[in-house]
Amino acid sequence: MNSRRHTPVLLALTLAMLAPATAMAGEPITDCVDLGNDQEILRDSGQQFSLRNGGDHYRVHFQRRCDSILIASRVDILSQDKTSRLCATDTRVKTGRETCHVASVETMTAEEFARQKRRASR
Repeated sequence: MNSRRHTPVLLALTLAMLAPATAMAGEPITDCVDLGNDQEILRDSGQQFSLRNGGDHYRVHFQRRCDSILIASRVDILSQDKTSRLCATDTRVKTGRETCHVASVETMTAEEFARQKRRASR
């Protein structure tokens, strides 16, 4: 068998399997997510942060700057008057200094989150 003939087929199959995972990254959430205890927050800037909730990953954008998130020792995410709930609309992030309103939430891949985490640790 000529392995060169099979390479394009294998490449196409590999890309097809990766396509669904890639398509989901960057998609806005449409419902609410009840957050669990296994969370990690990466504080990118005063305009957004990244959140890992178990195996799910999100990029959260603020309506206006929320610089207190960069130094807050505690961050509470609330929506529909319920703590630890992240929704597409009406979500607030409370720090010890201010309450910031969320403009949008989108999904991100575990790989994007890991890359961002590595960059932040430098």
